[in-house]
Amino acid sequence: MKIPKDRKAPFGVFAKTVEYYPMVSVNIILKNENNEFLWIKRKNNPAKDEWWVPGGRIFNGETIEQGAKAVLEKETGIKGKIVYVSPQYFEEIFSTAEWSNEDRHFYPFSVENVHYLGTAILMKIENSEDVKLDEQSVEYKWSREILSEHPYLKNYFKACQEYL
Repeated sequence: MKIPKDRKAPFGVFAKTVEYYPMVSVNIILKNENNEFLWIKRKNNPAKDEWWVPGGRIFNGETIEQGAKAVLEKETGIKGKIVYVSPQYFEEIFSTAEWSNEDRHFYPFSVENVHYLGTAILMKIENSEDVKLDEQSVEYKWSREILSEHPYLKNYFKACQEYL
């Protein structure tokens, strides 16, 4: 299968996948030369308007490492070096009950939850580069602090703690 350049599955395929199966995702903790983490503020659900780490789904036939590099470059314009891939996967279930109709346009209305099996990937860059956000995010910041207390984010950082 050829992976789409925009990293989006055709809507019908995506809609059926979300309706019936969990998706595999990568959650990228990106650290720069100043020991700061990259945070992006999400424009879309899940996690709309929250500070989050870059991340996304991987495609059939794509390794976790290939997917992480591709997702990071698409979402931020940055090419990072993989330091650590957590062998642990976390179950992430986001309820769609509070989402607006606008937020649901990517998902079938019959879907009550968006379900991921996600892992954490620690990546580094030597020189902070200009971040070029894609359409999924509204702003970014570099910070030494963990900007969210969300339990899923806590899991990602805990999984990579030894390598931070």
